Amino acid sequence: MPPKDLVRIARIQESLRRNRWDAFILFHPDNIVMASGMLPGSTHTAAVVTADGQVLVIAPWWRAEFVQQESWADDVWTFDWCRGFNGVEPIGAMIDRLQQGRDRYGLESVGFDAAMHHYGPNKLPSEFFTYDEIKTKLPGVFRVAADATNAISELKARKTTREVERLRRTHQVARAGIEAFYGHAGEGIREVDLAAEVNRAVLKSVGHGGIRYTYCDPPQITSGAARTAIADTMSNHATEKRLRAGDPVMLELGLHADGYWADITRTFVVGPPTDRQSRMHEAILAAQNEAIAAYRPGESTGEALCQVAWEVMRRHGFGDGITHLLGHGLGFAYHEDRPILGPGEAATLQPGHVTSLEPGLYFFDRGVALGGMRVEDNVVWGEQAGQAEILSDFQRGLSPSADP
Repeated sequence: MPPKDLVRIARIQESLRRNRWDAFILFHPDNIVMASGMLPGSTHTAAVVTADGQVLVIAPWWRAEFVQQESWADDVWTFDWCRGFNGVEPIGAMIDRLQQGRDRYGLESVGFDAAMHHYGPNKLPSEFFTYDEIKTKLPGVFRVAADATNAISELKARKTTREVERLRRTHQVARAGIEAFYGHAGEGIREVDLAAEVNRAVLKSVGHGGIRYTYCDPPQITSGAARTAIADTMSNHATEKRLRAGDPVMLELGLHADGYWADITRTFVVGPPTDRQSRMHEAILAAQNEAIAAYRPGESTGEALCQVAWEVMRRHGFGDGITHLLGHGLGFAYHEDRPILGPGEAATLQPGHVTSLEPGLYFFDRGVALGGMRVEDNVVWGEQAGQAEILSDFQRGLSPSADP
């Protein structure tokens, strides 16, 4: 059993006190990771964190040993679902366990994760389980069962020192995926085969550095002018298209190691890049660097840093290719809903916030696709002006031999 992340538990306790709740009841995997240090590995799992810092995990019986080894839970309560033909109904069994938790810990008023973020790929078998039926029963279990989605999202936004260390481990897995991308991207390979090599590298990272489990969202590979010009949209999955000389090739890579996420983009050119491609790449990297340099902890807003990056790309002559914001929160999930680096975002960045920095450029001329390019890195915002740790500080050039 790992020791508790005492900073994380203290922050949870403070949020509970501020909202006058006796406990958080957490169902979704990213929230359970935050509260227990453990990726649940199964549906029908819940974590209860009380105002006095006690952590209870409720899980199916076959997960008991795993939960005891991987979480810092003070109590692990299981139920006998799927043990032969005993007829145990899992939702009812979970409600029974929550009622027992209510009585054991004296819980009357609880906050729970009522809503899920809109963009989060499955990362567990059969994970598209929203716990809606259990959530509707909570008012019958507790005197008050409040929607705590906003409070939970606010907690997740600022990572602790231990959580950042776990993210560093995740980014070593991401490095393996990026190295596979650069190592196999070449003329003639199909997008889908390149994606398979990236996915293979991620999965084979299990066992390195103590990592127990990795998951790679199907790597999104786009190649050629037509496909990279629309790579600012969602879900551009790899196809049977073969890479050709002169093609820009973009990888969107989302993965996690033991529940801690990375979200990386790299762009490669098959053969020597053109002058325009090189200048676009320089503008994108300059936009990242100047956004970091402009950062002031507790003062810089998401809008201000986004505008800094956009102005850099305009100054380089590529303003017409700007189509999306600069970044988003991440770490417990592929995309977290805060902080956002984009227009209208008045919230300030704080030390411990983790976001993407993903300036991109995408061009059409009178309806004809001219291609697109993006570089996405993940950063931990620091205590000092201009201070940010780039977690993904590895290969980002337009070719394997040209790495800025």
